[in-house]
Order: sequence, then structure tokens, then C-alpha cells
Amino acid sequence: MISNKSGLEVFQNGKFSLTLFNDSLSKGLREKASNVRNSDGMEKSTMMGKDEVLQSLDALTRTATDVLEVSFPYPQIYILSDFIILLSATKIYEWDGSSWTLKLTTTTGNLWQVVDFIKYLYLSNDTVAVVRDSLTQAYTVTTSLPSVNAMCNYNGQVIIGGL
Repeated sequence: MISNKSGLEVFQNGKFSLTLFNDSLSKGLREKASNVRNSDGMEKSTMMGKDEVLQSLDALTRTATDVLEVSFPYPQIYILSDFIILLSATKIYEWDGSSWTLKLTTTTGNLWQVVDFIKYLYLSNDTVAVVRDSLTQAYTVTTSLPSVNAMCNYNGQVIIGGL
């Protein structure tokens, strides 16, 4: 085993081990290579922490959103637990792996808010409330839930707000 001052241990079989602690990670990325302040900070990161392991980042592919009828401040794109949705002022689209599929056309309102419960969604734009059924995968306007302009999932409980 070979070890150096950075803590990197290289074994004879070519595998290596490096433990990163919070104090070194908290320095963050350096603005440029010549920046000597906090010089132990990283210059460039191509890895991210996921499931307590450093993993390389997946390449992102641009999807064609120009065919959608949207204008600023839309589209809103939500990457959720099991799928990706794209929201315009009046339309809800879902990514099927190769294209955007229109799921619902509804009433315009403010920006959309979404809470994610894996297969079940609750969306609102302060004018209408929409749910995605976990069994049928259908998006429907509902009157049994309030229309709100702020919401979050706090440990499985939806906290909502409005004017």
C-alpha cells in the first residue's frame, strides 16, 4: 500500500481509497487554478454524492421543448421520483422516455407547485388543484383539494399556503 499526504491510499491491486471529510469539502470549488486561498478546495468536480457514494454525473440530453406552446416564465420542469413533468400555463406534459406527452389541459393561474408522492402527485397553480392518480396515471382537476400558491411535502404531510 502506498499513502501520501492527501490521504489517498493505493493498493497493489490498483484499487484506491480516499476519505473526504467535511472540513475539506466545505471549502468548495475554487474560482480558478491560480486562486491560492483555500488551496485545498477542488477546482472541478465531475462527481457528486449519491447514496453516500461519489458517482460520476450522467450526461444530460436536451429535449425538444420548442414544439410546446410556452412563453416566459414557462416551461416549468420537475424531475420527480419516478418521472419528469413539464408544465406550461395551461398544460401538463409527462416525459415518456423519448418525447413529451400531453396529459391535461386546464385553467391558467400562477406558477405551478408540485408535491411528489412517488406515483401520486398533487399540483396547484392557485386557480385549480390537479392530482395524478397512482393507479390509472391520469391527471384530473379536483375540487376535494384546495387550490394553493405554495406547498411542500414535510415528512409525508403536505403543508400548503395561499393568499
